[in-house]
Amino acid sequence: MTDFSMANMDYTPVKFMIKCFEANYPESLGTVLVYKAPWVFNAVWSIVRGWLDPVVASKVSFVKNVDELEKFVPRNHIPKELGGTEDWTYTYPEPVPGENDAMHDTATRQAIEAERALIVRRYEATVLDWIKAGTLPDAIPAGRSRRDAIADDLRSNYWTLDPYVRARTLYDRMGVVGRGGQLAFYPAAAGASASASAVPARVSTSADDLD
Repeated sequence: MTDFSMANMDYTPVKFMIKCFEANYPESLGTVLVYKAPWVFNAVWSIVRGWLDPVVASKVSFVKNVDELEKFVPRNHIPKELGGTEDWTYTYPEPVPGENDAMHDTATRQAIEAERALIVRRYEATVLDWIKAGTLPDAIPAGRSRRDAIADDLRSNYWTLDPYVRARTLYDRMGVVGRGGQLAFYPAAAGASASASAVPARVSTSADDLD
């Protein structure tokens, strides 16, 4: 918030945005970090805080320097201009000729979609059986196990279908979205030799994400 002053503050749109987030994205906020706020912002915060739900307001943290910021964000992920060691420069990877050719293969797409429809019916039937079983002994873990197995089939099927229904994006070209939907928020540069400890593990969706 370098150079912030009362001239930068417009309360009406801030209040509008707060109400929009509270109405449409309840409890989706993790943490808000206000970095290097000048003393004048204290007056602004005293007003804005009153508009916020107390739970939301408690998620706002003020950090004065990079040492405090590092409690929330690893220093090697903090840009140099903010005091960290991340020396990253944005580059735009251009579209690759032919990267969306699979989208023209309607026969393969339809075959995968037909298989997906069958998996969806199995998934729905399994969930209904799980509900009907109620609280019978072992019904909950057994039902979850069967549901999770089919959910994994559904997830796998989507990523087989993906090249036929979704055009490649910036994130595909950068390596953020990888094979099978795995995510690498800090992908290694092409040809770079990064140690396992330097590159965060890839993450993926879980069965619960499909509910």
